[in-house]
Amino acid sequence: MAHRTEIFPFAGSLAQIGPCGGSGGVDRDMDMSGVYRVVMVDVKHDATIDSMRVLYERDGLQHWTDWWGDRDGICSKVPLDRNEYLTNVKGYVGMFNGYTCVRSLTFVSNLRSYGPFGKEEGMPFQLPAVSGKILGFHARSGGHLDALGTYVKTD
Repeated sequence: MAHRTEIFPFAGSLAQIGPCGGSGGVDRDMDMSGVYRVVMVDVKHDATIDSMRVLYERDGLQHWTDWWGDRDGICSKVPLDRNEYLTNVKGYVGMFNGYTCVRSLTFVSNLRSYGPFGKEEGMPFQLPAVSGKILGFHARSGGHLDALGTYVKTD
């Protein structure tokens, strides 16, 4: 099972953290230029995290990412208020049908917690935004969400 948490600083105060999870699937990424905040996260899940997509605000306009993974499963929404931002994403990585993937996700904001979505089985992980906020995500996905990482703006 692959599990890694790495921090790669970007120009300015944006850092790439992770991904945590397996090595399968295809790289997924957000273009972070001009991204102001995460507005909502949609998660499709059952025994694992099947997929996710992110609604974010860039230059005053809202944009969706593509679905990262398969579109099966129960759809749960993580709607963030205007004054709310994500401070941590935690979950579990484990085997499912012979593949290492993200089994569970919980999104933590400065105001509340959303989830857990999926099954809390396997190895726990966390992607905290220490003294900052999560502005975006990167991942690997195929039939499921194989791995997940974050982009963090530090104060």
